[in-house]
Amino acid sequence: MNKKSLLLLLLSLSSTICLLAQSTTDTQLWLGLSVKKPLSNGFSITGQYRARRTDNISTFKGSFFYLNVDKKINKIFNIEAGYRLSIIDNLLYNRYAMGIEAQVKAGNHKFILRPMVQYQKLASSADIETSNNSKSYFRPRLTWKTDFTERIEFYASLEPFYKIDNNINVNWWQNTVGFKYETIKNLKLNPYFIWQPDYTHRELRTNYILGLDIELNLKKQKNY
Repeated sequence: MNKKSLLLLLLSLSSTICLLAQSTTDTQLWLGLSVKKPLSNGFSITGQYRARRTDNISTFKGSFFYLNVDKKINKIFNIEAGYRLSIIDNLLYNRYAMGIEAQVKAGNHKFILRPMVQYQKLASSADIETSNNSKSYFRPRLTWKTDFTERIEFYASLEPFYKIDNNINVNWWQNTVGFKYETIKNLKLNPYFIWQPDYTHRELRTNYILGLDIELNLKKQKNY
């Protein structure tokens, strides 16, 4: 190794060490319960409740209520719209989202691209409609799924968050690995882990999230 290469290596190591020294981390716990109901004409509706604990799982952060509607266009494309009500530190937040999903299969593997736009607004309990604290994000998510067994599906996803403004930098990432296990018919357990580096502060903040969702899929009602 020549002196120039050695110098570049030392500079890179020094930068990495400085970045790690300036970063803060937090371990969180997310617990959720969802119910999905298929409807006619390719529509489905999903309701979910999720609770979060932060500060190394020592503090209850808030409650999150989701309502999503999906429409299957064909074997490849799917569109979705969602609403989330969040109660965080005694404040209310409304979030609206719209996205389109494209899925391709290769053998036992699925690759899914889902770009989404979301709009979130702080709604004070005193005046829900006039709060000006709002943010919009673009979220392109890439997901890989594979069936390990008849009842177990592994998945991983990469999802950057871009705030919709003049800045094109990534605000944070939400990168997930997990699996879904069908315990009984139409009931799945979904344990997962999220690595979430956040670049919106002066120093890097990284969240390590342990999650568990219970997913109930109801049967489609037959038309007689």
